[in-house]
Amino acid sequence: MTSFEELYNTYFKRVYAYIFSRVRNAALAEDLCACTWKKCYEHLNSFNEEKGEFAQWLFTIARNETNMHWRTYWVKNVFSLAETEDDVPETSRQTPLEQLEEANFRADLLRALARLSGKERDLVSLKFYSGLNNRQIAAVTRLSESNVGTVIHRAVQKMRRFMENV
Repeated sequence: MTSFEELYNTYFKRVYAYIFSRVRNAALAEDLCACTWKKCYEHLNSFNEEKGEFAQWLFTIARNETNMHWRTYWVKNVFSLAETEDDVPETSRQTPLEQLEEANFRADLLRALARLSGKERDLVSLKFYSGLNNRQIAAVTRLSESNVGTVIHRAVQKMRRFMENV
């Protein structure tokens, strides 16, 4: 089996991107990502290759951590869902105008993502932010592969329509 460090280096960015797409807050995404990797480390011995791929197992942990956050959020109601985080990392090689355009595009994309239902947002995040394929997403979410594909297709169409109207 691959070492934990190799797994971490291979999957960290994808896990963080998935979680960030769900919570839209860099500090919170870092915390949830840390919790995900802690659980992964603690339970790595329980991973069974016969039951599925490592990525499916890992993103199930990330999804559960994120869902747990939202469940407790609704109970505590600590901060507004309408808040967006402006600290998305930008590359320093871009001109200020390019940075502004990219920041505006990301903000529009996050607004489009926020307009989707929770299920749609979850599936789109698993597909595009974590890089899982429809079969892997189906295993993580316990939906059929065709249902996953249909929901993602419709969600992307909704997001396109929103982005065209911005």
